[in-house]
Amino acid sequence: AKQNQGIGGKLLSDLLKKTARPVLVGTWADAVWAIRFYEKHGFRLVSSEEKDRLLRKYWSIPDRQVETSVVLADRKWFNLIQTET
Repeated sequence: AKQNQGIGGKLLSDLLKKTARPVLVGTWADAVWAIRFYEKHGFRLVSSEEKDRLLRKYWSIPDRQVETSVVLADRKWFNLIQTET
């Protein structure tokens, strides 16, 4: 496995530089390693209510998967939400 070599972080950083749009990431709630990875790169977990709304809007997944997932958002998304309220 090619873990802990910085490859994923470099790919994510490159992706974030290529878009001005907010980025959302969905993952399994028990994938603590994945959540830590995204948090390390500036993403934060959204609230449970917002997670449900986002997963139903942007992902085509069964309700059971919605219940066992989390959504993380980058700073752009949180800034956008803050200006809308």
